[in-house]
Formats: sequence, structure tokens, C-alpha cells
Amino acid sequence: MLKDYLDSNRALPWKIGSDLIPTESMPLVMGIVNVTPDSFFDGGKHNTPDAAYEHAVSLLRQGATILDIGGESSRPGSEPVSEQEELDRVCPVVEALAQLSNISEDLDNPGNRKFYISVDTVKAKVARESMRLGAHIINDISACTMDPEMPGTVADTGASVVLNHMRGSFGKMQQDFKPYANVVQEVREELLVQVDKLVALGVEKSKICIDPGIGFGKTAQDNIELMKSVDAFLNDGYPVLIGTSRKSYIGKMPGLENSDRLIPTVTAGIVAALGGASIIRVHDVREAKESILYLEALRSYGTV
Repeated sequence: MLKDYLDSNRALPWKIGSDLIPTESMPLVMGIVNVTPDSFFDGGKHNTPDAAYEHAVSLLRQGATILDIGGESSRPGSEPVSEQEELDRVCPVVEALAQLSNISEDLDNPGNRKFYISVDTVKAKVARESMRLGAHIINDISACTMDPEMPGTVADTGASVVLNHMRGSFGKMQQDFKPYANVVQEVREELLVQVDKLVALGVEKSKICIDPGIGFGKTAQDNIELMKSVDAFLNDGYPVLIGTSRKSYIGKMPGLENSDRLIPTVTAGIVAALGGASIIRVHDVREAKESILYLEALRSYGTV
């Protein structure tokens, strides 16, 4: 079974800016940079632009290809922040990283790998300003549904976009969501509705990435079903992003109640990669990158 997965080259490429990035042999690692006091795993650790910038650079050194900059927590019980506060948190980090990406030879990074900047926001103004400052990707956890101006912003700026599936209200999605009869089918259908809206506005299909939204208004069983079914989303023709890093549903699995969730997160990333995910979104970049490199070694050396 492992050999079948490794030989199948299932993952789909994603166009970021003008670059069409192949991911069939090695998924991209997206490193999480939370410029927040209250994110569920690392809130407050990098809660200033300078600290967030230094953390972002460390993630690049660990192997991240994409940095996902977020200024508003979506954890259960979180409160929305104002547009201006989110701009103040996110924009200095985006601007500093954009300057670094243009002079990558100054980064202690073997091979001077090119990297890309994503902004994790549901606010069109934050997304638009971040794109103006040099971001490449808009990662919207509401799949462009919370701000009516977001679809137009994606189209107008030429951004690549991640459409994350979510049910329920912001900060209360684990309490307010409508249960699923068939989680894989319903998530696919709801994401494709949003995909079609963007395509109708002129967004290039190759720039759209879909995320089934592990942990966003879903039960532990729903999350497990989605993790087991990553390949089901490939039939829609869009690259898939999986973000399961350190999420609370892991602690609801038998025997993992007291886990720090690192090893299960790495395992989940491997499962996602084998299922055909093109991007793995994680807090722990080094561990994720090494696991992916190991999978690539298995493919390259023909050991399975």
C-alpha cells in the first residue's frame, strides 16, 4: 500500500504568484506565525512584530516554503479583533518578510530557497493591504464567506488563495455548527460552491487551494474521516492543504489524552502527504520537513 502511494504522484501543483509549484514528490511546508496573545498553541510567544519576524525566519531555516502570518485567533472562545488591530499586528511582519524575500541571499538558508508569504485573515482590508506589502497568498478560514468584499479582493489582487472549510460562528464553531450526515461529501460540496464564486470573478483555478478545515466546526470523528479521505478531494482538481497541527481533537483519541500532540501531528502530516496533500500547515516545521524528506527518500531510493 505504501508503495502504491509513493509511486502514484497524487498531489497537485499550486500556482503562487507567477510560479507553478510542483508538489507531487514533496508537499510544501507552511509554517504558522501567530502574532496574537491568545492562539491555542503558541499565543503570546511571538506577540510583537519583531518577535514574529524572528520566529518566521527561524521557520524558514527549518525548511518552511510558506509562512502563514495571522493576527487573529480562531480558537474556541476567542473574541474578534478590530480591523486596525489586526493590521497593526500583521502588516509590519509581512512588510519585513517581503523585503527579505527580495534579498534572500541575506538569509542563512542553504540554496537561497524562494519562499512565499501567506496572510491568515477573514478581513478583506487586511488581505488587500498585506498583498500590497508583498504577500502572495490569502488564507481565509471562512472560505471567503465572512467578509463580502473578500472574493473581490482575491480577484483584484491576483492572490493565490486557500479556502478553508468552516461551519459555525467565529470563536464558537465547535458549539454552533450543524452536524454532518456525510462529512467528506458535504465539505467538498460547500468548498466547491466558494470555488465557483471565485472562478466566476476571474480567479485562476490554478491559484485556488482547498482545505477541508480539520477542527473547524467538526467533531473528532468528522476530523478523522477527513484525514482518512484526503485523496477524495483531489478529484475536484485543486491542491489540498491540511492543517491539523497540535489540534485538540488529537487529545480525544484513545491513549492520547495527555499527549503534547507533536508526534501525532507529525504522523498526521505523513498520512496527509500519502493521501495527496500538497501543503502541510504546521507549528513544528523542522519535524514536519524531516518526515517529508524521509518519504521522498523512500521514493527516490526505491526502497519500497
